Amino acid sequence: MRPGTYVLLITSPLNAYLNYLFCYTFGIGLLGAPIATSISYWLSFILLVLYARFVAGSEYWGGWSWSAFDNIGPFARLAILGVIHVGTEWLAFEIVAFVAGRLGTIPLAAQSVIMTADQILNTIPFGIGVAASSRVGNLLGARDAAGAARAANMAAWLSLLLGGVVLAILMATKNNFALIFNDDDRVVRLTAEVLPYVALFQIADGLNGSCGGSLRGMGRQHVGAFVNVVSYYCGALPLGIWLAFHGWGLSGLWAGQCIALYLVGILEWAIVFTSDWKKEVERAFSRMEVHDRMEVGGLQG
Repeated sequence: MRPGTYVLLITSPLNAYLNYLFCYTFGIGLLGAPIATSISYWLSFILLVLYARFVAGSEYWGGWSWSAFDNIGPFARLAILGVIHVGTEWLAFEIVAFVAGRLGTIPLAAQSVIMTADQILNTIPFGIGVAASSRVGNLLGARDAAGAARAANMAAWLSLLLGGVVLAILMATKNNFALIFNDDDRVVRLTAEVLPYVALFQIADGLNGSCGGSLRGMGRQHVGAFVNVVSYYCGALPLGIWLAFHGWGLSGLWAGQCIALYLVGILEWAIVFTSDWKKEVERAFSRMEVHDRMEVGGLQG
């Protein structure tokens, strides 16, 4: 994870500078933002390749072999379910942004402020989830069931603590928060009206990030994907859309998201908390044994 951090320390400030350069200095306007972002993504990719080739990482490359495809099925299954697990949540927020556009220009402007802020704040629980996924997976591979359980639960408690801190900051600054992005008084007032819902779900979003990461470390992406689909699309998201067009406006959309995140957070925490960690160790090694048997079969063939 450190190489990625090193690269981002270079490309993140460069991305901000390129956005300003293309949007304002070159006069490209809105189109300059995706151009600058694309350049930053490509630069990140190139720097990571160069790091792996010349600094650390190339020593693990054993050369090309058809055996690289031996375990592609289980890997693809975990990857696809992981995409569904994460993607269903992101899609729900994009649907909220789309619906907000039907509410008028002021709600759409406030939605842009809130969405941008939420995406930045989401990096906190998402980062905890990445660490939890790596730590839980490593400890299960080390046959340390107690350690994996402890890591998962500590990640959940840490996310609760940080979520509470973010909640307090958002509530204390809600009346002036939108001034960071916009000086239109109507946008500032509407943002202040909706922001308490965003503040309230920071605790739930923390649980979602940390426990979702633990589930991915356990290889149980399908559980997180199922919880997301049921929580967002079978109740909370339709409810939020209904509220938005029945007097609640933008607040209704985010109230629905708040309900969904609490459902996801509580359910995933309950699943992680009640998991049989000794069985999780067995499951992890059963997946490894399948791969080992395939390798042995290939050698014998």
